[in-house]
Amino acid sequence: MLKNYFKIAFRRLMSDKTHTAINVLGLALGMTSCLVIYIFVRYEVSFDSFHTQSENTYRVVEHSRQADGVQHWPTTAYPLAEAIRNDMPGVQVTQTAGPVTRIISSVNSKGNVSRFEENRLMFADQYYLQTFDFGKVVPGGIWLAGNAKTAFEQTNAVVLTTKLADRYFAEFAGHYDKLIGKTLKLNNTDPLVVSGIIKNPPHNTNLLFEMLVNYQFFKNNNRYQAGNWSGNYEGTTYLTLPAGLDPKAIERGLAALKKKYMNAEDNQRVSYFLQPLADIHTNTIYEDFLGGYHVSRQMLWVLGSLAIFLILIASFNFINLTTAQASRRNKEVGVRKAVGSTQTQLFGQFIGETLFVAMLAGGISAVALGFLLHWVNASLSIINLDLRPDVTVWIFCAVLVVAVALFAGFYPAAILARFQPVNALKSAGMAQRQRFSLRQGLIVFQFCITYGLLAGTFVASRQMNFFMNKDLGFARDAVITLNGPRNQVQGKQEVFKQQLLRDPAIEEVSFSSGAPITENYFGTDFRLKSESSQMNRQAEMKVVDLKYNSLFGLQTIAGRWFSTSNIVPDGSAFNGFVVNETMVKNLGLTPETAIGKVVTISEGEAPILGVVKDFHNVSLQQPIVPCVLMCWNTGFFEQIHIRLQAIPGEHVLDLPKALQTIEGTWKQHFPQDVYQYAFLNESLAKGYIVEKLVFDAFRIFAAISIFIACLGLFGLITFTAHQRTKEIGVRKVLGASVAGIVALLSKDFLKLVMIAIVIGIPITWYGLNQWLRNFEYRIGIEWWVFVLAGLLAIGIALLTVSYQSIKSALMNPVKSLKSE
Repeated sequence: MLKNYFKIAFRRLMSDKTHTAINVLGLALGMTSCLVIYIFVRYEVSFDSFHTQSENTYRVVEHSRQADGVQHWPTTAYPLAEAIRNDMPGVQVTQTAGPVTRIISSVNSKGNVSRFEENRLMFADQYYLQTFDFGKVVPGGIWLAGNAKTAFEQTNAVVLTTKLADRYFAEFAGHYDKLIGKTLKLNNTDPLVVSGIIKNPPHNTNLLFEMLVNYQFFKNNNRYQAGNWSGNYEGTTYLTLPAGLDPKAIERGLAALKKKYMNAEDNQRVSYFLQPLADIHTNTIYEDFLGGYHVSRQMLWVLGSLAIFLILIASFNFINLTTAQASRRNKEVGVRKAVGSTQTQLFGQFIGETLFVAMLAGGISAVALGFLLHWVNASLSIINLDLRPDVTVWIFCAVLVVAVALFAGFYPAAILARFQPVNALKSAGMAQRQRFSLRQGLIVFQFCITYGLLAGTFVASRQMNFFMNKDLGFARDAVITLNGPRNQVQGKQEVFKQQLLRDPAIEEVSFSSGAPITENYFGTDFRLKSESSQMNRQAEMKVVDLKYNSLFGLQTIAGRWFSTSNIVPDGSAFNGFVVNETMVKNLGLTPETAIGKVVTISEGEAPILGVVKDFHNVSLQQPIVPCVLMCWNTGFFEQIHIRLQAIPGEHVLDLPKALQTIEGTWKQHFPQDVYQYAFLNESLAKGYIVEKLVFDAFRIFAAISIFIACLGLFGLITFTAHQRTKEIGVRKVLGASVAGIVALLSKDFLKLVMIAIVIGIPITWYGLNQWLRNFEYRIGIEWWVFVLAGLLAIGIALLTVSYQSIKSALMNPVKSLKSE
């Protein structure tokens, strides 16, 4: 019976190739989109879920109460882990520092030195790879050489992933046991002994590392930070709780512990909480400044909703076209019932046809999926996206095919199977016309979604343009940033700078801890010296030189910029700060009255020398934060900034030569360091990866939605024109114009599109308004966006129905009426 159903279904579908092609293509597009979104959402919610104890593992986070609000930190004071281990037995603890960027070098058997700047070096204790064992994805274990118990016995031990093992020891590729005991150098000075090789961790992790150095090495070289209960640097503490232990009980224990070890002021200020490991990637409260990225739950819900909507649009197309064509099959139904077919058998036959179509669409989707995932991974390579189909994806695909077949086929099958033989044979099965049919309602729903996606694309595009083009309060064009050399010699940077400035293509050079917006964010507390410590607020601290303001075009609105007298050596007392407007407002002062006021920060105190106009020192998703700048420890710098000569609106003068000059000068003065550069504009754009993903999603899925909806409209207008062929012939004989015939066929569909727009406007406005509220700096939603989206939706619909309408209107009435 089933074989017979499929045979009849195949013959039936092949007899109407246009109808079949429209249904298969529409369902394939909807199903492919759904599969891609399913894989992406599943990937994003799977972060760090592959460890044996992931369900019982938590990150300790810090809430720090300041006079200006609560700061949320994903990191904690370094001594916390050891205190928990000593005072709270039974709780497994591991401590990390980083990831950080360092230069790693190796020497091969021929004496050749290889140097690389690694930005995923993490300091970890001996418990780290016992807590994070990757046991659910690597059942056989991650260790290729060495083991978790002995890997960190030596203070300078280093564990490498296979990626770095192959990079530094290519001549031993695959023979990882021979690498144990080999030596690398950290920043060309400190030896690191290879104690283990592990498999490369999966990409879907917030625990970003490619090499692990013993945490004891960090403690020995950073004693102040490692023993400081008041500071919060780059240390992260993770706990694994015994099964059944309430996390709230541990939080109460942490409150008692900090009371024991912290001073009264810090104990009052700091609170510790436990954040589930699975919550880290989708929780945007705790800003990730350790190199990762976050995708909010809200965005994942939006993407999931888009997948459902696209499947619904495709399914509604099928329902519309099948029910519209039902009148063509009324005689078939009548004959089948007359010769004994039951309603159940007919229902099964028609569901079988739908299943056949869904299976064809599913096959096309499965083939297209691999190409699409490759494109998506390449497009988002900056976040190391690694989307791959597996067995569960194919199971989901099969379930989706069956679900779509049942959902899309149930109503048409029920309608067709319910025809009465007498009425069916009289062609009366679908003769009744309704004021507002289900078919019309589905068209409205389809275009309501399409309209929302169109408007969303316009708004997302404008918001992205706003991010890319807004005046940030500092010069960013033609600026190149280099990471400062790790092995710096006092005075070398000035020689390096002066040699660069001899090139006419180089306009200015500056050394600092970071650009106005930078990943090298250093926080500090601040208050007026006359205020109590309870008035501490949070600020960003930047170490700059005398040329920083001129290179970035910072505007001094009160007082003055630094002079040579304000450059103090490391360890000396400050003699002046320059602050931004936001910091002045936070202190309750004006730029003029702030000059000369003594400000206390965590690192010391000094009078305010000058106030600069606010510049954006964090991304546009957040408000400008208070900023204090100082000329301190100028023998050490994190970044070098180089502004190139450029004609306004034109390219840099002789860019290749300028880049060649910079690289040659670097290698001359810092031969043991790795040369890497980045244009500041490109670095700033990386801060909006998630927003770009939203924009691209709106754009792509709006195009797919429009195409699917147009397929449905095209199918329906084709059927309508065929159904009304004789009516059109009569009207033409009676003098109807081509324009009148086109209007007759088109107006009903355009009316439905306009209803969809009216319904879609408030829903779209609300959704977009909620999305824009996530950004501190955002565009307004202009009325013309809704008008433009509406006109575009109407125009697309009109173009879709016009072709068939005009074709029918131009048909010779003799041909359509000859059988009469």
